[in-house]
Amino acid sequence: MSSRGRVIIVDDEPSVLDAYARSLAAAGFEVAEASAGAEALRRIETDPFDVVLIDVSMPGMDGLTFLRRLRARSLDLPVILLLDTPNDWAAIRSVALGALQYLVKPIDPKALEKTADYAVGLHREQRPGLANVHNRLGERAIGYSFTATEAKNAFSRVLETVILKGMVVITKHDAPKAVLLSVDEFNKLAGAAERKLDALSGEFDALLSRMQTPEARTGMKAAFEASPKQLGRAAVAAARKRG
Repeated sequence: MSSRGRVIIVDDEPSVLDAYARSLAAAGFEVAEASAGAEALRRIETDPFDVVLIDVSMPGMDGLTFLRRLRARSLDLPVILLLDTPNDWAAIRSVALGALQYLVKPIDPKALEKTADYAVGLHREQRPGLANVHNRLGERAIGYSFTATEAKNAFSRVLETVILKGMVVITKHDAPKAVLLSVDEFNKLAGAAERKLDALSGEFDALLSRMQTPEARTGMKAAFEASPKQLGRAAVAAARKRG
């Protein structure tokens, strides 16, 4: 089954982290776990994710501080805040800082799944220029794109993805800037270009052959030797015939 998106969950409570990670993994998402905001920021620097789910109340770096620091690095990555109790102040602050949504624990698995699915879809729609890019398997390249920073810091992962999927798009400021191809993908594209060139060459040869028939040569000779008056009459006759 293909992944529904890459999610990173951040929570300092191991039982909560494990429960939500298991729930989303069972729903078809690729899930990474982090127990602290600083750890999550490091993971985001090297791995591409579609959404972050983070607990608001954590020691060290809390969810709102994490959100501020993330926005300084990535403007489009959706963040969903997890609240222990309803908290109007945290909710207002999270919206002001650009959070997509907040959920109050305990979170129903279906609600968690729907929220993550919505965030993944929103993130992928916001990545311009990638929606119509597909690899040789017909898969959209959105799931196989890396930022220039990610490509620099995690080239081994990029290379593995290229070999597995055939193509990876490198983006800068969320716009596609380069494409890396596997040898198989390159050979397929090169072969397609050769077949297209062969087809065009065949069409040209056929057209040239038709132009070299006795009737065609006679017609061309007559056209070049005709007077302006004769050409005018021929044009009028042709126009009447089309009409």
